[in-house]
Amino acid sequence: MTDTLKINDCWNKIGVWSNGDNRCEKLDNVIHCYNCDIYSNAGRSLLNRESPEGYGDDWADILASGKKLKSKNLQSAVVFRLGSEWLSLPVSIINEITLLKNIYDIPHNHNKKIRGMVNIRGELVICMSLGNLLGVEKPDDDFIDDEHSINRLITIREDNGYIVFPVSEIDGIVHYEKEKLATAPDTIRNSTTNLIDGVTIVNDKNIGCIDHVALLAEIAGNLR
Repeated sequence: MTDTLKINDCWNKIGVWSNGDNRCEKLDNVIHCYNCDIYSNAGRSLLNRESPEGYGDDWADILASGKKLKSKNLQSAVVFRLGSEWLSLPVSIINEITLLKNIYDIPHNHNKKIRGMVNIRGELVICMSLGNLLGVEKPDDDFIDDEHSINRLITIREDNGYIVFPVSEIDGIVHYEKEKLATAPDTIRNSTTNLIDGVTIVNDKNIGCIDHVALLAEIAGNLR
């Protein structure tokens, strides 16, 4: 067994990370402990110390098990709420997420799946109603035009540029394996088009994972 390396951690006692009244006299010249040779030498000693017994074998086991657990179909997706439903979209197709902005009506538009136009960085972008595309009931009830609200706009890439749609709130990023998804509930299944791959459960949330290929095809069909 390798002996425990003893170092003088003066930076915690009289240095910049100390809460005491005593102050190292070297700080007048070096300003910060990062610039002191004592701090540098201590770090070098830690890096150069002898590895403990079994260290290499332990890491070999960890790396080997990691390769076994890694899935080729692991997906990364942004989780958001739409009305009362939790949904997700792959990170790869999302361009940006911004505060909710004014949505301007399009004259003579009778398609409820097209909300209007939104100004994104000086460019007018078509705003879709994801709730209407997915068949989510009352998706727009808590969309508030307020910079302090938790409502957001998600911008995604599509063949001809970008599309935006409002969501009730953003939750974060989730990772899941597509082959392990559960069947989507009826509340987020459209009667004519199924845009949900399945459901993953994270922190007691049933998150509907959107099939982005089918979604983009549905958007394109509504824009023709």
